[in-house]
Amino acid sequence: MACCPPTALPYLAADYAAKGTTLTTDGVELYMAPPPDAPQAAIILCPDVWGWNGGRVRAVADMIAAEGYLVVVGKFLSTPCFEGGTDGDALPPGGSFDMEWIKNFPWPKQAPKVAAVAAFCKQRLAESGAPCKLGVVGFCYGGHLACHASINDPDVKVGVVLHPSMQLESYAFGGDTAALMQQVPVPFCLMPAGDDEATWGEDAPFSKELRASAAGAACEWKPFHEMSHGFSCRGDLSDPAVDRDVKAAFEETKAFLAKHLSSS
Repeated sequence: MACCPPTALPYLAADYAAKGTTLTTDGVELYMAPPPDAPQAAIILCPDVWGWNGGRVRAVADMIAAEGYLVVVGKFLSTPCFEGGTDGDALPPGGSFDMEWIKNFPWPKQAPKVAAVAAFCKQRLAESGAPCKLGVVGFCYGGHLACHASINDPDVKVGVVLHPSMQLESYAFGGDTAALMQQVPVPFCLMPAGDDEATWGEDAPFSKELRASAAGAACEWKPFHEMSHGFSCRGDLSDPAVDRDVKAAFEETKAFLAKHLSSS
């Protein structure tokens, strides 16, 4: 099994004029959306296999930041990126997923990068007098980082994963996806596309392991049956159905983050 199903959507060029800035923290580059004066929490966006400037990822960051969050997007797949990557990260425009390449990024290699980005967020929150609360939002591969981050950082209070690919824990990194799901300690919302549902639908085996986790009773599934893997950040918005479901997915994302960050 690969990261994405065969019917996954291809690369989408970023055509959005991002409003934020790029910077480096502890050797890790990140994009920071325009921060509010008094953020209520911080959100780490973990991108798909086209990285920190592929598709709509920065537009999503700016949109979530407008809800009152400090939002950052990590450059997590640059060491090495594949054939030059997209803006120096992850796969190149027009590239295809490569299993041997993704094997360069098991959690032990990624953990210091995610920790550096989280530390940056915590410092900014402290400087503004905000509570130290983090959320994680993953797209595709980024769901793998989001789950591990929730397990390893007690300040992570909530997670959302759109068109999940946490099965890479087993198929790329030699781990146990079921065990990973069992260890997730906070509420997660999974939003599988139609071609993800065999693996990540609410009744799929890995999802049942998440349901059995410590916060499983608070986890939610919001399937988008008509969509293809990648729709939220790579779908064609000129298609009315895609436009409808992308808007719905991000309304669900914002609602789930607000629900669990305000109550934690």
